Amino acid sequence: MKTGITLFVYNRPEHTKQVLNGLKKNNIDKLYIFADGLKKEEDKESVNKVRNIIDSIKWCKTEIIKSDKNKGLADSIVDGVNYVLDKHERIIVLEDDCVPSSDFVNFMNKCFDKYEDNDQVMNITGYSLPIDIPSDYQYDIYFSYRSSSWGWGTWRRAWNSFNRDQSIIEEINNSAELRKKVNRAGEDLIPMLKKQISGEIDSWAVFWSLNIIKNDGVCVNPVKSKIKNIGHDGSGVHCGSNDKHNTNLCTENVQRLNFPDKILINDKIISNYKDFFSFSLKERIKKNIIIILKKLRLYNLLSNIKDEL
Repeated sequence: MKTGITLFVYNRPEHTKQVLNGLKKNNIDKLYIFADGLKKEEDKESVNKVRNIIDSIKWCKTEIIKSDKNKGLADSIVDGVNYVLDKHERIIVLEDDCVPSSDFVNFMNKCFDKYEDNDQVMNITGYSLPIDIPSDYQYDIYFSYRSSSWGWGTWRRAWNSFNRDQSIIEEINNSAELRKKVNRAGEDLIPMLKKQISGEIDSWAVFWSLNIIKNDGVCVNPVKSKIKNIGHDGSGVHCGSNDKHNTNLCTENVQRLNFPDKILINDKIISNYKDFFSFSLKERIKKNIIIILKKLRLYNLLSNIKDEL
C-alpha cells in the first residue's frame, strides 16, 4: 500500500467521532492513529473518551500509538509523519477537527498519482480556502505556493526536505528574493515564524510551508473543498473561535478529475489566496504602533502596566 492514512487526536471526543464517521465513508483498509499524552489533569476524562473511541474502531485495521507524555502538536505531527513515511511512500494526514468528504481519500490518491514524478509538487491538500475562483477556470485543482495542514498529504521524497531550523529567519532577513517569495504566499508567515521562535505558538506547519517555498515547490488544492474544519469553535488548543475559514464541504463524488498536465499558476487565484492571509488595516496600524513602541523601549513597560491593572 503506497499511502499511509493517519489521524492525530488528543482530547476532543465529539470532533474525533465526526472525523472517523467521514473516514469510514472512504472505505479505507488501514488507519494509523496517534494519540497525544495528557497535558493537564483536567483533560484526563476527555483524553480517555477519545482513546475509548479509537480503541472501538471495527470498520478498518488500525495501528494506534498512544503517547504516555504530552508531546504537543508540532512534535506529535512530525514524529507521526516520520513513522508512517518509513513504511509508505506517501501519507495522508488528518487532525481531529478535519472532517473529510466521502471521496477525500480518492481525491488525494488521484492527485498523488498525477504528480508523483513532479518533484516541484510537494504537498496535496483536501481543504480549499473560501476564496473566489474565476468562473472560466476549467480545472478541478489549483496550485498555490503555500501548504494547508487541514487534510493534507505529501510524499517521502518531498518530506525529506523538511526541517525546523530556526535559522531560516536569518535567510529571510538576508535575502530580499526569499522574503518576496515568502510574502507572495502570505504576509502572515514571517510573523508566524517569529512567534514560533519566541515560543508563543507550537507550529510545525509554518516550517513546512517555508521549506516548500525555499525549494520553489508548489501545493495542490481542490477547487471544491473535500475537508471541513470544525475546530474553530473554541474547543481546540491552537484554534480560537471564528468563521473566517468556513467552507462548504463538497459531497459530490467525482470519479474523473480535470488536472492541468503541467504546473499552472493562476494569477487571480494566487492573488485571492494571498489576500486571504493579508492583514486588515486595523492589524497593520496595531503592528506599526508596536514597532514604534519597541523602538522607543516603551512596549514592555506598557505591557507590564496593563498586566498590573
